[in-house]
Amino acid sequence: MEKIIEEWVLRSISRNVDDLPEVGENISIIPEIKIAFDGYQEDDDGIEDLNEQSFAVYIHQCSGDENFIFPEHEKTAWSVVQRPAEEICHFVWVSVDSGECAGPSVQDSASNSSIESALIEEIVKTLASKYSG
Repeated sequence: MEKIIEEWVLRSISRNVDDLPEVGENISIIPEIKIAFDGYQEDDDGIEDLNEQSFAVYIHQCSGDENFIFPEHEKTAWSVVQRPAEEICHFVWVSVDSGECAGPSVQDSASNSSIESALIEEIVKTLASKYSG
């Protein structure tokens, strides 16, 4: 399941390759989910590594429903207001030069919300069949 989500992130990045990522901007190629740039990896001195990028992937409990469009998040000056009762936030780290991805399991990400990982798995499978390729 993580590999499918990582592929969505990579495809979304490739569609937006000419733009520098903007924190919080939804770049998802799939309207039912949100994929937002979350920042760069920093070393111990606070120097950003532009090659190592973090993306937050939001999957709503209704993302598998027909005609669902991911709803905008409320924003504060420093972040988006997450909805753990309605969605999970799954982080994917991307090494831009190599295209390699890393991050927690979807099950770990789901543990921070009210959504069961089995529902997320079902949604990912539904969306994968709709947006394969």
